[in-house]
This record gives sequence, C-alpha cells and structure tokens, in this order.
Amino acid sequence: MLIFNYIKEYKVANRIFVSYNFNDREMSRSIKSFTQSYGGPVRGNFIFVENDVSAYGDAAIDNEIKNVMSGCDSAFFVVGNNNHNSPWINREVVLAMSKGLKIVVSSFPNSNGGVPNQLRKIPHTEVKWKPSDIANELNK
Repeated sequence: MLIFNYIKEYKVANRIFVSYNFNDREMSRSIKSFTQSYGGPVRGNFIFVENDVSAYGDAAIDNEIKNVMSGCDSAFFVVGNNNHNSPWINREVVLAMSKGLKIVVSSFPNSNGGVPNQLRKIPHTEVKWKPSDIANELNK
C-alpha cells in the first residue's frame, strides 16, 4: 500500500508537447528553467518541434507534428504576438484534440496575440505566464 501511494503521489506527465511560434523559440525553450527557478518544477519533459518542414507542404508539416507529439500526455500552447492564426498552431490544436491531450494555454507577458482560433472551439485551460500557475496546471 505504501508503494502504491508513493507512485500515485509522484505520477509524472512524461511528455508535454509545446506549441510555439518559431519566432519565439528562445523564450519558449526556456520554459523548463523558468518554471523550476520561479515557481516549482514541471514534472515531465517538454517536447518541441525542431524542424521547419513547411517548404515541403502540408503533409510534411502534419507528419512532423504527429511524430513530435507521439506519446505526449498534454499540450502547452504558448501564445505570443503573431501566432494566433498560424497554420502550424491550428494543425497542432487539431492533432492534440484528436489524441485527447490535456490542453493548457499561456500568453507571453506584454504580448498582444490572441488564443489560436482552433483553441477557441475546444475545452482548454488558460493560465497566466506565472511559473507556479504553469507548473501547477501541467502537473495535474
């Protein structure tokens, strides 16, 4: 019984897909250290699309997203100034929803971008760009 309680208490969201605009790459890639330093660690690993395959067409984009999102438990959508209508992000929303991933959204401070259009249509949780809020929601 003691082992079961220990395992239950420390359940880990192993893989968290991060959706972000390539123009916001530097800030998006710092999420793990940001949450650990200022609010509490997010249990699990942040997973990012690394390759821009858009020159190869829609099928290549879909395959890249599917491959990276494979095995993820949740999706964290980072909203900046210009990504709310991005075709990549809208595809990521559709794929995350089709996989039944938990969806969490947060906006960079001082950004004026809106929640991606596809996200407005489905259940999701929005949190402030505050490390403890991000960590608490992703750790649920």
